[in-house]
Amino acid sequence: MAERSTKRVRVVTTRTICVSVFLLAAVAACRQGVPVIDPTAAPSRTDGTISGTVRGPEGTSAVTGRTVQVVNIQTGERQKTTTSETGGFTFKVPPGSYRVELTLLEGEVVVKRPSVIKVNRSDVDAHADFVLRSARLMKPRWPRLRGDDGLGSPIA
Repeated sequence: MAERSTKRVRVVTTRTICVSVFLLAAVAACRQGVPVIDPTAAPSRTDGTISGTVRGPEGTSAVTGRTVQVVNIQTGERQKTTTSETGGFTFKVPPGSYRVELTLLEGEVVVKRPSVIKVNRSDVDAHADFVLRSARLMKPRWPRLRGDDGLGSPIA
């Protein structure tokens, strides 16, 4: 008789555990927007992010619509984007070392540019900033001294 009650306790315990697991799964499945099991393949790597801005003189005004490229130094792989209305840009990149390049218009000079950026898994580098200014032709303040006496012969 003792053997029979032990079997009954095991059956009741097993049923209780099964019912509890089923109820827990059913409650978890009722959450909206969150799948219980994600059938998609897991990502093989976690990318990092490089972001920055392109600004005008003294870093005050946003420069929009400019082409920015990020170049993987080891592989030479390039990605290209355009700056937003706030002058910002963002790249998702695999781990590695990168150089950020900006296409300049005629008469522009880069005052500040980012150095080589090393990205590890899930890194965010938000300091790839450029500051531009117009290249001015320097005009002398004083008249140039003449190298001759006005008669065509050079002064010694």
